[in-house]
Amino acid sequence: MITSGKLTERVAIMQPVKMRGEYGEDVVTYEQVAVVWAKVVFNRGAEAITAGELYLGKMVTITMRNNKAINERCRLVWDGKEYRIESMNRKKLDGSVTIVAEYIDNGV
Repeated sequence: MITSGKLTERVAIMQPVKMRGEYGEDVVTYEQVAVVWAKVVFNRGAEAITAGELYLGKMVTITMRNNKAINERCRLVWDGKEYRIESMNRKKLDGSVTIVAEYIDNGV
């Protein structure tokens, strides 16, 4: 069972919304559907050279109570940073979902 004392961070759940752009192309934006309490833990960082470029993966593990708003296509926002979901594991026994997510560097 997840105790409320371990869920100390606020994480926003963003679901994708597909629209048509000016020239008929698909444009995907994300809209906030929920803000939940969660536990956020940084994973060990890693560097790799991919296609001749240095790649710095910034992964976090997020544990929250299971809810219907979250799925693999969602994005998460924590501490003002956006994260892409890499994997999800729903646990029926304790009613939690554990998510491994990667930081999205928008270059801003």
